[in-house]
Amino acid sequence: MFLLTGGMFISCSSDETGEDKTETPVIVSPSPITITGTSSEFLITGENLEITGTNFINKDFPTKIFLNGVEISPKEITNTKITLSSPNATPGINTLKVQIQNVESNSVNFFAMSKGWNVLNVLGTIDITSSSVFDNSKTIFSLVESGSPRKLEAKAAGYTQTSLNLGNFFGDFKMFDEKTGVITATYRAVFTDNAFVSNNETIVQNPFAKEINGLNIGYLDGQNSIIYTIVGSQIYTSDNGKTVIKNSPPVWIVGANGNQIRANIGAFGKSTSDNKFYQLGILTDTKKYGNKYKNVVMESPTGYSDWTVKDSISETDLKQSFYYKFQNINRIFSINATDKTLVESTDLLKTWNVVKTDVTSIFLRTETQWYVQSGDKLLVTKDSGKNWELELELPVGSIINDIAFSKNKIIISGKKGLHYLKLE
Repeated sequence: MFLLTGGMFISCSSDETGEDKTETPVIVSPSPITITGTSSEFLITGENLEITGTNFINKDFPTKIFLNGVEISPKEITNTKITLSSPNATPGINTLKVQIQNVESNSVNFFAMSKGWNVLNVLGTIDITSSSVFDNSKTIFSLVESGSPRKLEAKAAGYTQTSLNLGNFFGDFKMFDEKTGVITATYRAVFTDNAFVSNNETIVQNPFAKEINGLNIGYLDGQNSIIYTIVGSQIYTSDNGKTVIKNSPPVWIVGANGNQIRANIGAFGKSTSDNKFYQLGILTDTKKYGNKYKNVVMESPTGYSDWTVKDSISETDLKQSFYYKFQNINRIFSINATDKTLVESTDLLKTWNVVKTDVTSIFLRTETQWYVQSGDKLLVTKDSGKNWELELELPVGSIINDIAFSKNKIIISGKKGLHYLKLE
């Protein structure tokens, strides 16, 4: 009887002397790591960040990414790219570094801004007249009290400002997007489609414009611009000022020789109710009406021609400011400067109803969503004034000059450097 036993036979290489020749694994030291850039110098909460560079992977040692000295985990990593998914960055300047074993990369900085309201300090304490923001760009444009238009760019150190070198403009300034916009002075309107690298300028004279810095931007989209004045004249362009149509003020406003001002147009806009344009203001004629003032309501299908006078005989309520606001012409808003009440008219300025007390200014985002300054608070209603919520606590003594909106952003401009940006 034979007994068979099983087992494993292991053979090791050996030389004639019988010594073991098993090879020792070779450890590869990390190569120098270089960060060459990031997908953005300026990050908003919720955005991903890509880091590009060289030698991000070593087969023998793990790659570590440090954000402000704290190790974080990447979403993806290759030898030349690291993707961070919504990194938990600190508002302000942040520092990134990559490390493998004892080899560290160069450090790179980026700026982070949180969703919600953020204070902008880049313009200091100067009065800010207005600002423009866009959903597809982090760039901001602002006009300050010195008449200087500024471009605010998002950089790794935060927002930085540059002057557009256009000279002084004390009129109106709006940008439709990062490239398309218009700026005005008393007798000048300057249009651009490349952020004022080049521009097209239109000059007008009295009686076309009679108010100092009185060329106001009434309408602006990607193709069309309409400038209006207090005497009912307009400048229209559909090609960023390369060609313009000038609609002179009506004779019944400026007189046959052009030296009268019988009307003051305080509001201009396109109504959501009928897609027609409207001019609203007050009419003065002491010979005809004595000390009484009349409402002016004019309607046009184009905004620069074919104006129809809808009203010039109903009596003006002088308690209300004639710098009206509207999105729908069937609901016009004004502020009673005497008792600081927000009022509305649903019959083209003939009668007024109180909407809210203790209001100094109103800004319309949509037909139903309005923002008002009440003391040192910014309030919002999203249901046409039925309910009001606190939107933002303002510094004591704040005065808001303007609020501008995009789909996902709000920017406040005001006295003494008041500048707030909301990222929604």
